[in-house]
Amino acid sequence: MDITRLNALSDAVMDVARGEDLKTSLKRLIQNAVLITDCTYGALGSITADGTLEDFTYVGMSDETADEIDTFPEGKGLLGHLLSVPEPLRISKIADHPSSVGFPPGHPSMSGFLGVPIRIRDELYGSIYLTQKRNGQDFTQEDESLVVVLASAAGVAIDSYRGHIAQNQIGVLAERERIARDLHDLVIQRIFATGMSLQSINLNSDLSHNDLGKIKSSIDNLNSTIQEIRTTIFALQDEHPIINIRTLVLSEIASLTQTAGFQITHSFVGPVDKVIGQELTEQMIPVIRELITNAIKHADASAIDLVVLANQTYCEIRVVDNGKGYVAGARKSGLLNLERRALARGGEFEILKNVNSGTRTMWRASL
Repeated sequence: MDITRLNALSDAVMDVARGEDLKTSLKRLIQNAVLITDCTYGALGSITADGTLEDFTYVGMSDETADEIDTFPEGKGLLGHLLSVPEPLRISKIADHPSSVGFPPGHPSMSGFLGVPIRIRDELYGSIYLTQKRNGQDFTQEDESLVVVLASAAGVAIDSYRGHIAQNQIGVLAERERIARDLHDLVIQRIFATGMSLQSINLNSDLSHNDLGKIKSSIDNLNSTIQEIRTTIFALQDEHPIINIRTLVLSEIASLTQTAGFQITHSFVGPVDKVIGQELTEQMIPVIRELITNAIKHADASAIDLVVLANQTYCEIRVVDNGKGYVAGARKSGLLNLERRALARGGEFEILKNVNSGTRTMWRASL
């Protein structure tokens, strides 16, 4: 192995270890993998808890080319083979492998293939996919060894990111406990004391019937407020996991805001943390990422607003931007993928141009 490739590998590993946000680190890792192996296309796919392909980060292909592909990668063919047999896979011609299912319409031609799984301890996180050596030759054993090292670096980066999130959770738990104590020891006690004062005034026979009615109404409101605060205290003391839809959305917004160059506004409506479970959360985060990324890349927007809504029947994602507006026509692969995700959950997906400017998107799934 020549010194140039070793130096490039060392730089790539150090690049991952710099501690940028996870999505940026993994994107740069794929870019480095493409450079080191001198190939045309590279991608990193992560999987869900049930073992299906979830997120797909690619390099070497323009957004215009990607939009022309009929279907988003779903974990079939060689990608599915790597999910079921998570071992390095290096082949000369994709079409010759028994697991190959061909390419969808609009997909660029690809020949040689190198796939390497990414593991975090004993857990399979996903895989690195590389294809089409620039010199027209096959991927080599040396290529494979280099990418195996990069996959190990990716596993360390992901594990470190998760550890950072876990530390944040500990801090959040401590803060929740402090808030719960303050609500009980300070707020409730003061409200209770105010209620007792009003009760004593309520016994004054010199007050008019109208004044007595107002005092009684105030006492009832205070009692109701105490009950609501106690409910909040119990929720704060609940030991359910902190990694929920709200936490992950905030993390995603922080990352996407850096890409956008302006603050992405957001709001949560309804009991999102209580009714949206882990499985649905894993579906919604890629949807949010796709919708906001589209607004950043294609709409030339300078303002993006996200709303995550939930009730007892369904959850909903709404993204509104002030960009150049959606042009109705051929459905692009990313939008088709969003629609399939919604339909699979008994929901729907809608994208519309605003009356004046910008685009409104709505993605809904049943609970």
